[in-house]
This record gives sequence, structure tokens and C-alpha cells, in this order.
Amino acid sequence: MKISLSASCLCKGVKFKTNGEHRNVSNCHCIQCRKTHGIYGAYSNINDKDVKFLNKKTLRWFKSSNNAKRGFCNKCGASIFFKTKNSNNISIAAGMFDKPTKLKTMRNIFVATKSDFYKITDKLPKFSKYSKK
Repeated sequence: MKISLSASCLCKGVKFKTNGEHRNVSNCHCIQCRKTHGIYGAYSNINDKDVKFLNKKTLRWFKSSNNAKRGFCNKCGASIFFKTKNSNNISIAAGMFDKPTKLKTMRNIFVATKSDFYKITDKLPKFSKYSKK
């Protein structure tokens, strides 16, 4: 969906706008998202060139695996980005966007590794790994 959105972390140390084709939201239940967010992560995705930073003085990156890094605010601690190595796209935690977003949640991924303290009760498609569907 082609839209323009504004986004920021809690302290506004990282503030940006997006303008372009946003992927609808995926709920990721992998161990890294659970450890990063305290529960599953909910991410949209957009091409890097469609992100314009208004402020990024508190943005830091953590290499979370050999294939990816995660962007966060070093002041308020917000987990903001997920970026796969050698990709032109960046995943953005959907909670960073100001409303209204017009985005919809479209699927659950890595459901085989979800935690045991919650149930996935929505009727959305469920995948044991990543899916481009």
C-alpha cells in the first residue's frame, strides 16, 4: 500500500517519515523478536530510499545475528528497526507510526517458536518460518 507516515520513538530522539509502498504488518513470534520486544514483534516493511530521517541522534544499531541488525533508541530504549544484510528494505516496528496508519495485520510468522504464555487467536495465516505470502 503506497502511503506517507510519520513515526518516532517515545523520546523523539529518532523521528522519521516514510513515503512509499508499505508492506502490511507481520506479527513475528521468533525468539529474537520476543527478546527484543518482550513479546512478539509487529513489523511493516519499506524500501530504504523511502525513509527520511528528521532526527536520528539517538539511533544505534545492534548486530543481532550474522544476517541482520536491529535499530533502537539509546535514550528511551525503543526497538524500532530490523534490517537484513544485503537488502534494500527495512522493517519498522508498526507501533512507531503515528495514527492513522491504514495498515492491516496480515499474518503471523515463526509461530513454532512463540512463547507458551499466550495464544494466537486471530484467524490470520500462520507460518512456522518467514513467508513472503
